Amino acid sequence: MSVFAYPSEVIREAEVPLLEAGVALMARAARALANIAGETLATDRGRVTGSRVCVLAGPGNNAGDALLAAAALARRGAAVTIITLFEHTHAEGLAAARRSGAQVIAFAADPAEATAAGPADPDHAEALRELTRADLVLDGILGTGGRRGLPEHIAGLIAAWAPHRRGRLIAVDVPSDLSPETAGAEQRIHADRTVTFGGLKAELVDPRVSAFTGAIDVIDIGLDLDPELATAELLDEGDLVTGFPRPADDGHKYSRGVAGVLAGSEEYPGAGVLTTTSAVNSGAGMVRCLGSAAVAEFVIGLHPEVVTASGRVDAVVLGPGDPEPEFLQPVIDALTGTTIPVVIDAGGLDMVGRAETMADTWLGDRPLLITPHAAELARLLSRLLGEIITAGRIGQDPLGWARQAAELTGAIVLLKGHHTVIAAPDGHTVLPEPGPASLATAGAGDVLAGVLGALFAIASARSRYSSDDRSLLSHQWARLAGLAVLIHNAAGRRAINASGIADALAEVVDALIHGQD
Repeated sequence: MSVFAYPSEVIREAEVPLLEAGVALMARAARALANIAGETLATDRGRVTGSRVCVLAGPGNNAGDALLAAAALARRGAAVTIITLFEHTHAEGLAAARRSGAQVIAFAADPAEATAAGPADPDHAEALRELTRADLVLDGILGTGGRRGLPEHIAGLIAAWAPHRRGRLIAVDVPSDLSPETAGAEQRIHADRTVTFGGLKAELVDPRVSAFTGAIDVIDIGLDLDPELATAELLDEGDLVTGFPRPADDGHKYSRGVAGVLAGSEEYPGAGVLTTTSAVNSGAGMVRCLGSAAVAEFVIGLHPEVVTASGRVDAVVLGPGDPEPEFLQPVIDALTGTTIPVVIDAGGLDMVGRAETMADTWLGDRPLLITPHAAELARLLSRLLGEIITAGRIGQDPLGWARQAAELTGAIVLLKGHHTVIAAPDGHTVLPEPGPASLATAGAGDVLAGVLGALFAIASARSRYSSDDRSLLSHQWARLAGLAVLIHNAAGRRAINASGIADALAEVVDALIHGQD
């Protein structure tokens, strides 16, 4: 189900009133961490008793969480070793670990710095030996307040340990030195699992850091976080089941939305067929095929319910298959002065940011969604920024570039890829779970465009026919786009090519509407 991600400072601020009221937040966090660590050991070794646990302890509160959790594991029979890495660590946690029988090793760049827990091992061999034979390591080096880049002595220890690592590693709150950059990755923490507290931290949802975070557990410690303060939302299939816009019992074809599709050309007529088929199969009450009569002939041969006559539309998809300018311009002219939502894909993206074809007055207050892949976004941003942006650069930071494009264009940006990211102009991002490999096929983007057009038409019609005439905010349209991605994913799991995916949409949407498995 939907999970919101928050800036770390929002979570820290939410902790303040509870801490001032005397709520033992660290104890709550440590209990949850100990339980997850115990489950991990039981899964791997069959029991906690006799397991070897090692804690990498830094100076902050996440070290306190790790130390208190390690004390609990020691009481359950684990052999615990604490490696302190700075002059100071969390005093209460360290004392609890000592009382439970934990061994403590001081590991510092200079033996003179090792005053937190006694004399340092000059050759550091003991610390490396304990890490190497540990069944489980808890990373409590640096938390959300830590800067990128580990001190040299710690980075060296991680690099020396990595080739010999045999146990699992759980990062406490966030992996230490968390960075999306791959440079120096061998000297950074690669967690099998991250246990974070209070709420999901925004830095953990960047698609590039999954190799460092592993699976993420969000532990509720009683914070009352306001979703309006979230900067990202993660969607999965559960959200699709609860959020899909099902037809109302008293609805009619117009209240279910009319999707206009301008897709396909003499050169690429198949794109028109795929986009229109997808809109038909995604639940819109009516689909209008706009533009080329030649493309319409192909479409009507497959879907006689599609309408080619002009008339009202609640949303328009334009661009898949590079429609000819003589069909594109009349649709743009007809949309001028309206607030009808528009989805722009493929060839239509060349209009975005060009004053001669899309003035600011054309954008107006309408919801506008653009759906580039990395190369298309690179071309768009190169034009807008006046410098060369490559697809490779987009791939290095998809979330950041999508946000920048949304800010520059005023459009919702759906950047397609294995990890699709959706950025709204207000900075909010939506991250649907990744789809199957079968979606990496020619025409899959045309299929997605049709799904988007149908869902945008449904939402637009609902606003028109509802007694609550409040329009959706940009982040709500972005969430709707995320649901469309999930529908696309579900159809992709039932087929291996674009035609099959477009046809499978009917099965997916039928199950959503009628509650079938």
